[in-house]
Amino acid sequence: MLVLDTSAVSKIMRRQPEALRRLRDEDPGAVCLCAPVAAEIRFGLARLDAGSRRRRLLEHEFERVRAAVRWVDWTEPASRAFGHWKALLQERGTPVEDMDLAIASVAVSLPARLATGNVRHFSRIEGLELDDWSADDPD
Repeated sequence: MLVLDTSAVSKIMRRQPEALRRLRDEDPGAVCLCAPVAAEIRFGLARLDAGSRRRRLLEHEFERVRAAVRWVDWTEPASRAFGHWKALLQERGTPVEDMDLAIASVAVSLPARLATGNVRHFSRIEGLELDDWSADDPD
């Protein structure tokens, strides 16, 4: 199973060829999206000018992604993982933003790999299997 993080969804929405290839290589029923990712994408879209061509295009692309992948809910095991990792990372002085930690907690609780362009950030969470999409950046 593969959970897409916000950076992976963004790459797909921008139709980056390598991200699209990676997505096609996965079993369609095993690719997942969760609420924290959707919330971050919706926030990014809301920051764009209302009615702009770019916003309309990206909203359409997000809806395509949303329709093509499985939705996974926040669960009690994800809540336990979140609480554990938030406390541990804070104690270590290496906190992770709550939304990113929520995304990671969903992936850990399934268990699933996490597709991300930010491996260094998510690597703080032991036991989280990462699928590194950072090399796909054209920049």
